Amino acid sequence: MRAIARADTEHLTDTEHLADTEHLAGLRQMRPAIARMAAALRGGVGVAAVSSGLLAGGAPLSWWILAPSLVVVAGWTTCYVIVAWTRGLRDWLVGTDLLLVALLCMGIGHLVPASALAGSTSWVSLFAAMAVVSAQLAGRPALWLPCSLAVAGTMVVGSRLAHSPDGGQYAGGLMVTQSVITALVMVIVLRAERSAVRAFAELDEARAAATLAAARREDERAQLRMVHNGPLTILMMAFHAGAERPSAILRQRAAEALGALRNMTDADDTRTGQARLDDRLAKVTTWYQALEVTVDLEPCLVPPGIADAFAGAVAEALENVVRYAGTQRAAVLLREQRDVVRVTVADQGRGFEPALVSGLGFGLREDLAGRMTAAGGSSAVRSRPGAGTEVHLEWARA
Repeated sequence: MRAIARADTEHLTDTEHLADTEHLAGLRQMRPAIARMAAALRGGVGVAAVSSGLLAGGAPLSWWILAPSLVVVAGWTTCYVIVAWTRGLRDWLVGTDLLLVALLCMGIGHLVPASALAGSTSWVSLFAAMAVVSAQLAGRPALWLPCSLAVAGTMVVGSRLAHSPDGGQYAGGLMVTQSVITALVMVIVLRAERSAVRAFAELDEARAAATLAAARREDERAQLRMVHNGPLTILMMAFHAGAERPSAILRQRAAEALGALRNMTDADDTRTGQARLDDRLAKVTTWYQALEVTVDLEPCLVPPGIADAFAGAVAEALENVVRYAGTQRAAVLLREQRDVVRVTVADQGRGFEPALVSGLGFGLREDLAGRMTAAGGSSAVRSRPGAGTEVHLEWARA
C-alpha cells in the first residue's frame, strides 16, 4: 500500500512539474538562441562587407592586398556562422574573430579608399562594429568587453596611420559605445537568467520536501489502517470470544496480522504479478463467523496491492456490520465491467444517517475510504436509518 501511495504521489508531482520544467528548459535554451541570432547577423554583415569591399576596390587600392583580405573575411564569416549556429559562441571563436578584426583595423588604409575612411561607413568599420557586438553576446562581458575596447583602439590607430580626416575617433567611439551598451544588456539578461533558474531550483526543492512530507503522512496513515484493521480488530474478536479456546479463524487472522506487523518497516511493496481478488474476498468473509455472508464473486485478477486495498476495505465494512448494523446477514458482490472492478458490501440492518456522523469515524474514513484512495480507487457509503447500508468500492484499470 505504501508503494502504491508513493507511486500516485510521484505521478502527481511529475504532472505538476511539467509546466515548470518546460519553462526552465526555455531559459536554458536562451544562450543557443542568442548565438544563432549572432550567427545570422554576422552572416548578413559579412556578405554586405565583402560586397562593399569589392565595389570599392581599384586604384589607389591594391587588389593584391584587398582580394586576399576579402577572401579571408568571406571564409571566416562562413566558419563563424556554422560554428555559432551549431555549437554556440565559443571562446576560441570570439577571440579569433576579434583578432582578425583588429588586424583589419590596423590595415584599414590598404583596404578602404581615403574618401571612405572618415566616419563609420566603410566595410571594415561595419565588420568591426558587428564583431564587438557579437563578442558581448557570448555572455562573458568581463573577458570580452576589454578585448572589444582594445579592438576599438586599433581602429583609431589604423585610421591615424592611414591619415583619416577624423583620426578614426568616430568609428572607434561608436565601437566603444556599442560594446559597453551590449555588455550591460547581457549583464542584465544573465542576472535575470540566473535568478530565474535559482527560483525554479528553490521551487523544486520545496516541492520535493512537500512530496516527501506527504509520502510520510500517507505512510503513517497506512500503518494506522493496518493496526486498526489488524491487531485492534483481533483483540475485539478475542474479547467477544470470552474464555473459550480461540477459533481456527481467529488464530489464522492473528498470524496474518503478526506477519503484516513484521513487514511494516518495508520501504516498498515489491510484489509483482496478479492476485485473485475473488479468493481474497472469499477468505475475508470467513473471518466473520457471527455473520451469514452471501457471496457472489466473479473471478478477477488484480495487482497484489489493489487486492490488499479491497480486502482491507471489505473487512472494515463487515466489521461495521458486526458492531453496528444489528443484523447477522450481509452480502458481498464482486463484478468487473469495462475494466472497472466494483465490490459492494450490503446489509439490511438498522442503517444510519451519514451526514450526522462526524467524519464517519476512523474506520470508514481511513481503513475503508483511505485504503481505496491510496490504491487509486474510490469508495462510497450509502445508508438510511432503517434501510440498511451499502458500501461501494471501485478501481479502474489503467
